Amino acid sequence: MEKTTGGRLLLQRMLRPFFRAFFRLCARVELQDFENLPDPPYILFSNHLSWFDPPFVVCFMSVPVHIMAMEGLFKFPPLGFLFRRVGAIPVSRGSLDRRAVEEAVETLAAGGVLLIFPEGGIRRLEKGDQLRPGLSLIAQRTNVPLVPVGISGCRDLYRPLTVLRRGVRLTIRIGRPFMLDAVSPLRGKKMRQAVMGRVRAELCALTRDAADRAQ
Repeated sequence: MEKTTGGRLLLQRMLRPFFRAFFRLCARVELQDFENLPDPPYILFSNHLSWFDPPFVVCFMSVPVHIMAMEGLFKFPPLGFLFRRVGAIPVSRGSLDRRAVEEAVETLAAGGVLLIFPEGGIRRLEKGDQLRPGLSLIAQRTNVPLVPVGISGCRDLYRPLTVLRRGVRLTIRIGRPFMLDAVSPLRGKKMRQAVMGRVRAELCALTRDAADRAQ
């Protein structure tokens, strides 16, 4: 597992400066409350606005990050190899993917950092869709800090004229980390439901606050 958290993420380390430069060239980037980040291991969970979200979050982190990504991205072998080399973990969205959960648990046990988009797709938090339970299962088995991440502005990168006018503002805001036991003394399904309720509340608060600050 040492190789997983170290050598496999060499490409991610190499690409990080490129993506930082890309986002700063295309937009005004604002990083808020990064002092809330604890020492690894921990789980980052974020809202999901666009395909730009994973590299946007990861490139501004000071430590390598493993990303839970949909399995379909890995089906084309060259892309699958590339995603694996940057630390992505394939996960099936149709049902509970126990293999992905096991790999995530091993990553955290080795001292890694995990990024999860609990919506399981783009903009589902806004639509009120149910969040995926994988985050709560991984947290229950590892008991590492859960760190909410609110991002805003990434959808505007799809608008070339707005980008050219330097009208895009990208924000990452880090919420306060919390532990599973602070959410609920319950266990099993009831705890998982309580955790996902807390996750939704944290993401809604962070994204609402980011929108208010942008006005």
